Amino acid sequence: MKKILVSILLAIVLFGLAACGGEAENETTTQPTSTAAQVDLSQAINAFNGETGTYSAPEFKNESVTDKINGITELVTREITEATGKNEEKSTAASSTTTTKKETTTAAATTTTEASTQSSHTIKITFKEGQAMTEIFKILDEKGVASFDDLMNTAQTYDYSYYPLVAAIPSNANRCFKLEGYLFPDTYEFYLNQKPQDAIGKFLRNGKAKITDGMKAQASALGYTMDEVLTVASIVEKEGANANEVTKIAAVIYNRLEEGMKLQMDSSIYYIERHVKPYLTGDINRYNSYYNTYKCSALPAGPISNPGLRTINAALNPADVDYLYFCHDENANYYYAETYEEHQANLKLAGIE
Repeated sequence: MKKILVSILLAIVLFGLAACGGEAENETTTQPTSTAAQVDLSQAINAFNGETGTYSAPEFKNESVTDKINGITELVTREITEATGKNEEKSTAASSTTTTKKETTTAAATTTTEASTQSSHTIKITFKEGQAMTEIFKILDEKGVASFDDLMNTAQTYDYSYYPLVAAIPSNANRCFKLEGYLFPDTYEFYLNQKPQDAIGKFLRNGKAKITDGMKAQASALGYTMDEVLTVASIVEKEGANANEVTKIAAVIYNRLEEGMKLQMDSSIYYIERHVKPYLTGDINRYNSYYNTYKCSALPAGPISNPGLRTINAALNPADVDYLYFCHDENANYYYAETYEEHQANLKLAGIE
């Protein structure tokens, strides 16, 4: 476009010079040749192309010739200005479009960065069935979710009664850890440095969803509260090394309770020694007689682990058997008995005695 305009400029100037020459010949007084009439076209081209240098219009002493040159110059200037303006508008529009694209790209990059940052501030953790509350809280501490002490204190003092299962937990001064058995094992995503009450709330919400009203009705039909069923399930979780045996183990527990026998489950001793005493001050033995099933007359004062659906369903649907005893060998083969004498024989089969 610039080349076309330059060509027009050259043609008009040359035409103007020719016209000026004709007028000069008709003048009564011949004008002397002036070097100022020699137009420096290189300066004009350089100035139009934005190059350095200043272009000055030639001066003519003859006024009428000057007027014509000025008219020609004005016309050329107007045409160039209009053409240049259009090019600038197009250039500006293109620049705006580019800027918008950059802004969009920047916004997208920002969103991606924010998502990446948020993702980097969360962590997924899988908890196994049968883990104790202290084990779960240690993992959350190690992973940077919340401190162990804050979690323990929150579990004991925070009001979670808006969860029906928690609200139904019986008041019992002999119960050690209130939420033991209610931290439903599953895979969870946590924020790092999360509020301890929110981290615990994830387990409780999941438990609320998984333990249905139908399950509660089953517990009632068995003659037990849901808290007692969870306590049975927590024992089965620790005693049931073989998944195929859980309904029979649950049956043994219920049968012994109905007979008024002590449960005498080794897992209850392990719970007190490993997950209670190390976290107590003062009299660390004060819960022994309420959780050690060799000492307490029935179920322990609360669950001894956090059971999953498999053992909860086993506790709700125990096998229809009359067994009162069981043992297992190192390969998780289980032996059941209805009498103590049979049980003694099974202990020898299992290599225990």
